[in-house]
This record gives sequence, C-alpha cells and structure tokens, in this order.
Amino acid sequence: MLFNTLDTLKRKMVMGIIFFLFMGLTMFVIPVDYIPVLGKALGFCLLTLSILKILDFLSSKKGLAHYIGLSLGLFAGLAGIMFFSIDGLFLALLNWLTGTLPILLGGLSLYFALTYLRRSGRKGWWVFVILSCLLLLFSTILFVNPWAGDQRAVLMVIGGTLFYSAVVYIVCLFWIWPFQQKKYTEDEQ
Repeated sequence: MLFNTLDTLKRKMVMGIIFFLFMGLTMFVIPVDYIPVLGKALGFCLLTLSILKILDFLSSKKGLAHYIGLSLGLFAGLAGIMFFSIDGLFLALLNWLTGTLPILLGGLSLYFALTYLRRSGRKGWWVFVILSCLLLLFSTILFVNPWAGDQRAVLMVIGGTLFYSAVVYIVCLFWIWPFQQKKYTEDEQ
C-alpha cells in the first residue's frame, strides 16, 4: 500500500515536471502578438463551459451538486466575458497564477527539505533548502513585477520561473527516489 502511494506520488511529480517544463518553454517562444488571441480563446472556452453547465443544470434533478455546478458555470461565464472585454487581463492573471503556484510549491518543498531530508541524514540536504528559497524569491518577484510595461519581459520572467520550478522538482525527484544499482552476485552473472 505504501509503495503504491509512493508510485502515485512519483507519477504526479513527473507529470508536474513535464507540465512546468512545457509551459516554461512555451512562454519563452510564444510571440507577444498572440497574447490577446490567447485571452480571447480562454474567454471563449469559459463561455462554452458556462453554457454547458447551465444546460446541464436545466436537464438535471436540481440536487445540491447541480446547484454548485450552476454556480461554477455562472462564475466561468462571468470570467469569460471579462476576458473578452478587458484587454491585458489574461497576462495579468497569468502573471498572478504563475507567481502563486511556485510560492506554494516552494513553501512545500522547503517544508519537506527541513522535515524529511534533514532528518534522513542525506549528504547535501541543505542544497535543496537553497533551491526552495530561490524558488520562493523568484516567484515573489513576479508579484512585484518591475517589467509590467514590457509584455515580452513578463513572458520571459514567467517562463523562467516555471522552468526553474521544474528544475527544482527534478532535483527533488532524484533526491527523494535515488536510482539504486542492483548488486549482482557471482551466481546471477
């Protein structure tokens, strides 16, 4: 049971690493001219989700879960309308979400480094503490954001923060689950 849980955690961590790497590299290569198009596309997707949630509510038995779904659908519709009507909202929300997620992940990794890695007695556990603190620092810079006027710089900082988050979690993955070499005896060879 414990090993199944660890395997599930490892798979989720690998998927998170792949997601952060992909999104970080995407922010590096995306042209600035596509940012308004991405905001409109997100607004369209949210409006479509809202319509589907409303239609689902109308055809349902009106239970508590359906009312919650209707509320989420109406909120998604409002957000979709806002993405259509307010220019620059997509980049501002992307900046805010990209700053919030690494702060949470950096705090969590700092907690794990201080509680588990330090107690495990592994050599160099303090390196992970430094990497986690740097992740917290880089993600808080996104909230201050001295480059708010230059969209290309904002995309580069967001991409760099996401890419650095992936690097920290790659280091964490190798630190927590190191590859062990199988020792062969003379009989097995």
